[in-house]
Amino acid sequence: MKLPFVKTDIQVRFSDLDILGHVSNSVYAQYFDMGRIDWYNIIAEKENPERSVVVSIKMDIFDEIKLKDIVHIETWCSEIGNKSFTLTQNIYCNGICVTRASVVSVCVDRDTRQSIPLPGHWETSELVEKI
Repeated sequence: MKLPFVKTDIQVRFSDLDILGHVSNSVYAQYFDMGRIDWYNIIAEKENPERSVVVSIKMDIFDEIKLKDIVHIETWCSEIGNKSFTLTQNIYCNGICVTRASVVSVCVDRDTRQSIPLPGHWETSELVEKI
C-alpha cells in the first residue's frame, strides 16, 4: 500500500503567538501533531494501523508565522525500515516552506509494548519535494 501524502490546513490562534507576535516555536510541534493525526486517520480508513510511538523529532525553522498568515502542513512517509518509519513534514506559510520536521516512529505491540515489524505492504509516499 502506498502511504498517503496529506495536506492539513492550520488555523493560527492568538494563543499560538509569543511576545514577538509570531507563532511560538513550541507550537510548531503541536502543528506537526495535527498533520500526523490526519495522516494516521487516512491509513485507518484503509486498514487497522499498528500503534506507533515517536522516538525522534528534528525540526528546522526557516521563517516566522504570524496571526493572519495562511498555513498548512504537508505530511508524507519518506523512509521505511524494518520496525520504524520516518514522516517528513513541511509547514507552509502563504505558500512558502517555513519549517520542516523529520519524525521517526517505531511500531509497537499494544500488549507487550515492544517494537514489532512494520506491515510488509507499506510503501513510501510518492512525492517530489518542493522547497
